[in-house]
Amino acid sequence: MFKNYGWIVEAKLNPGQLENFKKVMNSQVNRALTEKGTLNYQYYMSDEGDVLVYERFSNADASHEHIENWDDHAARWIDAATPTRMVHLGDLPDDVRERHAALSPLWLKPLGGFAREQAADSRSTKDGDTQFENFGWIVEAKLNAGQLENFKGVMQDQVKRALTEEGTLNYQYYISDEGDILVYERFKGLASSHIHIENWDAHAQRWMAAATPTRMVHLGDLPQEPCATFIKTIRRFCKITHKLITFIRPDTFRLA
Repeated sequence: MFKNYGWIVEAKLNPGQLENFKKVMNSQVNRALTEKGTLNYQYYMSDEGDVLVYERFSNADASHEHIENWDDHAARWIDAATPTRMVHLGDLPDDVRERHAALSPLWLKPLGGFAREQAADSRSTKDGDTQFENFGWIVEAKLNAGQLENFKGVMQDQVKRALTEEGTLNYQYYISDEGDILVYERFKGLASSHIHIENWDAHAQRWMAAATPTRMVHLGDLPQEPCATFIKTIRRFCKITHKLITFIRPDTFRLA
């Protein structure tokens, strides 16, 4: 099991606001770099203007510090992008959750899995923007009726297999009290993601019998090959339209 203090924010870029959004994003990133307890602050954006921000902190105090710093940028941020969804990830205390009450976040708690930290951060600078590399995805699903124990069983088997994959950095399962499932997955590189997909195939039928996938978001500059592999895998086991897959490219930094 792992501990997590963090959240995901989703938004839609407002028309004509890309440059303004990048400016406020970079300003907030530079502020976040001074926060020692901010472990991940990753912005992603699709070609259609879908924004996803993945945020993770060392503890509740660190998350409070980040919220206070973000408040200085909030008005500019919201002028450039409209928040559409927020997901709390982990056993967040009430005083943290209350600060996001206006967005009515979905609360998902750790169910199983692991996170491997990297010693160095992956930031780079391009044209004045901080950037990072990422190979990974988020899978969302709904627990099927009466299948919690079966889902835990297949999850635990897949986690054990994933622990043997040196290139799998994050394989973290979350679930809400209502059976909403989110799996956060991150890999060292393309080859590592292929190994994980191949190992997951051995558990796919049991996984799909216990939970129904509802959405998948690819995070990073993934080539079409793994994307096509996953689309094929998902369609082999259940009928889901292509809208399940969303491609989002990295736009700022990650602190490991």
